Amino acid sequence: MASVLTARERPLDAAEAAGLHFVLRFSFGTTAAFIICEFMGWQPSALAPVLTGVLLASLPVSPPLKVGVVLVLVMGASAWSAFLLTVWFSQTPQLLFGILGLAMFLAFCGLAQAKGQLPLTLLLICFTVVPVITLTLSEYAGIFPGMLVRAMALAVIFTWVAFAIWPLPSPKPPDPVAAPIENPAAAAALGTLIVLPIMLAYLLFGWTDAIPVLLTTVLLVAKMEEERGGASGVAKLLGNFLGGFVAVAAYYLLSFAPSLATLALITFLIGCGFAIVIVKGGARGGGALIAYNATMVIFGLALLKGSSNSGTWGARVVQFAIAATFAVGMMSLLLPRTRRAARP
Repeated sequence: MASVLTARERPLDAAEAAGLHFVLRFSFGTTAAFIICEFMGWQPSALAPVLTGVLLASLPVSPPLKVGVVLVLVMGASAWSAFLLTVWFSQTPQLLFGILGLAMFLAFCGLAQAKGQLPLTLLLICFTVVPVITLTLSEYAGIFPGMLVRAMALAVIFTWVAFAIWPLPSPKPPDPVAAPIENPAAAAALGTLIVLPIMLAYLLFGWTDAIPVLLTTVLLVAKMEEERGGASGVAKLLGNFLGGFVAVAAYYLLSFAPSLATLALITFLIGCGFAIVIVKGGARGGGALIAYNATMVIFGLALLKGSSNSGTWGARVVQFAIAATFAVGMMSLLLPRTRRAARP
């Protein structure tokens, strides 16, 4: 009887151990990347933990050396290409945004055909954020592409380190493989029409806090392109709201005992809280990952600006809410028209 009970308990113990490894791996990897950036003064410090979280949540096992190198090279090529295009065509903005729109359209078209989600998402991040930062923040012009490459390299390194310490494969259920939709061009055009107006708004009004909103918007739209539907849109929208409020609470909590050790503890606890939900997978897990991204980008921006003004916090949360609502609303309203024809 004891042997039967032991045999029945083994799968549960293995699943619990794998889940614990995922939570510790996610929390440690993202915290280490964030603390290194804050300690070294590498801004924006939220880029590395966000990319680390995306890798750790997406990969069931440690990526091979070749895959890690390819990801860094893809980020470097995309970031510097976006920067050079912005510099060359900055005097002809119509042509510049035509080229950027075409690049986004091709990337979203690849996502709609279920091809290379992670490299195409990195390309979208670069072609969305780099032009806006180059044109609005002169102090970052010329160095921001290098920041993206450094953040990607840190993400890959700490992904390897985290898997080396907690090596059990991720118990997170794999996302269902999405078949190519009937009209990928329409879905790609929709994704482009969501991201480009937000970029133009930041350029026209001269808003300098573009990185958090653009980064999370691209991740939101790319994930919804991958999932092919607006069913999880509400969860992701709520995740953005939750992330903003968690970041506010974390910033004020840090103000009671401002130190690097306190910052590391708060960041680790934030990672644990979200990882417990992310490991469950599905729409809920995807929403938790979006919420974690929003938390880290707002938290990192708060540490950079050092603002405790509630009006400033309110403006940042409102910007997130408007961009996320616009993206989710457009995807939920128009994406059903481009649903894949093949259904069970």
